[in-house]
Amino acid sequence: MKSFTLSASLTYAFSCWTLAYGSKNQSCRALPHDRTWPSPKEWATLNQTVGGRLIATVPLASVCHDPAYDEAACNILKQNWLSPEPHLAVPAEILDPYFQTESCEPFTPRERPCTLGNYAVYSINVTDKIDISAGVIFAKTHNIRLTIKNTGHDLLGKSTGRGALSLWTHNLDTMEFFDTYSGDSNYNGSAVRIGAGVLASDLITAAARHRVRVVTGSFDTVGVAGGYTAGGGHGALTSLYGMAADSVLEWEVVIADGTHVIATPTHNADLYWALCGGGAGTFGVVVSMTTRTYSDGPMQNAGFAISLADNAFGGNANKFWEAIETFHSTLSPVVEAGGVLTWQLTESALQVFAIVLPGNDPGIIDEELDPMLAAMKSRTNLTLKVLSSSYESWYDLYRAVYQPVQVGSQNGQISGGRLIPRSVLQETTGVENVTHALRNAVEGGFLGLCGAIDANNTAATTPDNAVFPVWRDTLVHCIVIRTWNYSLPWDTNIAFQKNLTTTVMPAIELATPGGGSYLNEANFEQLDWQEVFYGTNYPRLQRVKAKYDPDSLFYARTAVGSEAWYEDGEHRLCRTGLT
Repeated sequence: MKSFTLSASLTYAFSCWTLAYGSKNQSCRALPHDRTWPSPKEWATLNQTVGGRLIATVPLASVCHDPAYDEAACNILKQNWLSPEPHLAVPAEILDPYFQTESCEPFTPRERPCTLGNYAVYSINVTDKIDISAGVIFAKTHNIRLTIKNTGHDLLGKSTGRGALSLWTHNLDTMEFFDTYSGDSNYNGSAVRIGAGVLASDLITAAARHRVRVVTGSFDTVGVAGGYTAGGGHGALTSLYGMAADSVLEWEVVIADGTHVIATPTHNADLYWALCGGGAGTFGVVVSMTTRTYSDGPMQNAGFAISLADNAFGGNANKFWEAIETFHSTLSPVVEAGGVLTWQLTESALQVFAIVLPGNDPGIIDEELDPMLAAMKSRTNLTLKVLSSSYESWYDLYRAVYQPVQVGSQNGQISGGRLIPRSVLQETTGVENVTHALRNAVEGGFLGLCGAIDANNTAATTPDNAVFPVWRDTLVHCIVIRTWNYSLPWDTNIAFQKNLTTTVMPAIELATPGGGSYLNEANFEQLDWQEVFYGTNYPRLQRVKAKYDPDSLFYARTAVGSEAWYEDGEHRLCRTGLT
């Protein structure tokens, strides 16, 4: 990361385009080769306004290309490129390979020029609301694309864009715990206010010191107050407390005119409603979020595996998939007891690594799993070997169960997701159809990552919010993924993406009537995304968007109001004329 330096950084940024083109009309955002692009003096003024924290983008992988080639640094980067860690603490970096567009990655030839492509041109290292306001007003004044990046955990390309100024909120990492919340709400229990950049692992650890727990995701490096909660936010505590958005007490936001506002259930209530589940990056820029905390206490966990190699199946794949059907049909009792199950599915194995249940009685595991174990034995002659453990707190369970499975995880994914209604899995035909569709997906080279959850079982008296209504009737959430293979040609990976869009996901959708997709873990090429991601909430969300961002400054792919824009042949944003 390099701070703004007029001679060096501007030279690099502007070398990526030729300063020879005329101005594009105002229906499109400016790019660096347009005459309307801000001058070096104007960028320097912005840098001064934000205290010298304007950063010109130099992609990480530039060390793998001339003239900055560094063999040792490049080799390390190649080994870690698909993991999130190298990208997290660097502004403008892109985790998803599709949106990297081969513009600057470690695996292309050294002599191939490294360009910015979809990387933002500049980022503001945001430290407070004043920095955000300055960036918002600058982008609006100069008609340039504005993006928001926290950690970059982004499967849909929302946090980056060609020719953009990026607001990098990663360092808004403050946390303040309250024994008694005294804000604009009837709630007066314990709470925590977190900056937009606080990571799940840091929040879980800090909460444990206060003997409380918070609804977060199950991945260390996801920003809790970023796209996670704004998109709804599910996790291992959801069957106890609802979605992360259900616990939010207030949002601190900078809106499109640069104004700083607080949104609660009674003040700017429409904005509060939209931010609690209606998606990030389109209504405003989150500075902080205040959310309920819950008393910590003992937790139970269990896990088991089913393999095609098990003696009960004799190598017969159909018998193995009959066991998977049985598993799908017996999930309800566990989630109804406040539990969440998480598993991985391949063509020959089911690995259930987390069955999380509350309480200090280890017997709850046997009690809630008994219907599943009995059905499995009766239908397939398989005796499941369940391993269980007790933990003194949610923090202890998280460290022992969820953190180890993250080691070596890869984030360069071709992915789609589906919320599967409880009603579908209550019918024999529905279970068969779902299992068949997932079988075709994993036998076609995809991996299934799924969870059983009850997002309608909330301990809080939750104000009305924009969480996708389908979540309330969901029993299983599955994402199907395929890791991007850099050893294969670009076109081959694009063919996998096309197969996901035209074959794999349509088959899963057909098997799950009444379902939808979680807007944070979905296919960015979903055609009817307004219905599939937002459902009946969409018209109301559009009205909130029009009120707080009437000129559509904020844009993110598949976000509310994004149909007002398209990317032209240069990947610049241009207005469609739709609102």
